[in-house]
Amino acid sequence: MGETTVYLIQAGGYRAKRDRMERFDILYDVYAPTPHEAGALAYTVREYLLEQLPGTRAKGALVLNVRDNNAPAWHPDKESLEPAYTGEVALYLVPDD
Repeated sequence: MGETTVYLIQAGGYRAKRDRMERFDILYDVYAPTPHEAGALAYTVREYLLEQLPGTRAKGALVLNVRDNNAPAWHPDKESLEPAYTGEVALYLVPDD
């Protein structure tokens, strides 16, 4: 089995309002040695993204809101069968004027 790993991948998004709001869909994949560890960590990642990320600033952008698109779900790696959970959130960003 591999190491505990969290991947954050931009899975899509769109410009919601010209030059004023962007939406980024972020997929998170969480791998761990056991299904229990992968699931627990996936829900910790979800909690952070939904509760701690709104209101943060980075590189001229403000995270206005984060919406839960898909709660973590069992999704083992197809080749290695390594335990994994996958979820998705939408980030809403506005310029940090």
